[in-house]
Amino acid sequence: MDASALASWVTSVLTGIAGGVGSGLGTAAANQVNRVVRERLGADDDGRRTLERFDGDPAAPGAEEDLRARLLAVIELDPDFAARLRTSLGLPLAPPGGVTQHVHVGRDVKHGVIAIGPVSIRNTPGTLAALVVALVIVLALAANGAVNVFEADDSPGVSGVLGSSDSPGSPDSPGSPGSPGSPGSSDSSGVSGGDGRTVVRNMALVRAIAPDLRAMPSGWTTETAVDVRECPNDTVVCEKGSLVYAQVGFADSSGDVHAQFEYATFEGADWAAKSYQTLIDRANSKGSAWATMSLASIGDSSAAFSKREYTGSLYKYKALLVFRVGAVGGSVSLDSGSRTADPDTLLAFGRALAERIRQAQNGRTPSARVTSPT
Repeated sequence: MDASALASWVTSVLTGIAGGVGSGLGTAAANQVNRVVRERLGADDDGRRTLERFDGDPAAPGAEEDLRARLLAVIELDPDFAARLRTSLGLPLAPPGGVTQHVHVGRDVKHGVIAIGPVSIRNTPGTLAALVVALVIVLALAANGAVNVFEADDSPGVSGVLGSSDSPGSPDSPGSPGSPGSPGSSDSSGVSGGDGRTVVRNMALVRAIAPDLRAMPSGWTTETAVDVRECPNDTVVCEKGSLVYAQVGFADSSGDVHAQFEYATFEGADWAAKSYQTLIDRANSKGSAWATMSLASIGDSSAAFSKREYTGSLYKYKALLVFRVGAVGGSVSLDSGSRTADPDTLLAFGRALAERIRQAQNGRTPSARVTSPT
């Protein structure tokens, strides 16, 4: 877990405490993280101001983003603070997934011993030659991108990590990971997915997918803070096999155009595909006010719709983009008031969210920003 992901996780812990909705950690661990953060940020003026603003109204536009940004800056500058946070969260001090072994070659070349971690082998010309060859092969593979480093999160109270399935199952095979026959199945690392795609379970990592003001075009402001929780039954995005749901809302500089980003993670791509199809069927159902909208495709599957509603005095326009990226289903909706919804804006927002989802699935901290469609 890099500094950015650590800052996002710690921010989600403090937000959960402030909102009384839980943090994914045990009470003792969450309180310890809270104490460590307040001790360190309270030691300087910038940190104190950030905490005062957050404590005043955690849901205020920019309060959560400012806290995360300040945490990231201090984490990168203060290794001791970062180490205390990792300890409080139950993370190893070394980068997760990385193993450091010390190699020692005895001074007596004739009778020396080479120690690699717990293994000792005789220092002979043949042994040295084999090690040199192995080292050259590993370096060559790394140069070609064939050596991957995966992050493992062993902290207590967290249900899963980013990773990839060791044995992707067939969606048609009952009991295979991610198949409809086993919605709760996962491997020992908490990862599953019928198509081999990563399944994101960790709430802090799901939270990091949500676009923030840095990802939005200039002039847009946060209208509703990021909301991350186990999939509620009253949300249309969440269907059977769903895990975690998140949403965040923004408004443009005029305050007339509103954008809502929603997404949900699933046990496997087959579950996400079922949810996606349900949304499409509802939009296309008889009596629905939604009309199919022509828009470039994104992700594995996507569809766009628009509608016009008469309020008695004027028409209100809305647009909706629904898509799927592996085992994650997402949607972006635009409420453009009395103006026709801009399809370019809808597409640009959808592409940014889909790319942030893809970055999380690949074990990277989501950083994609909204760009004009080409």
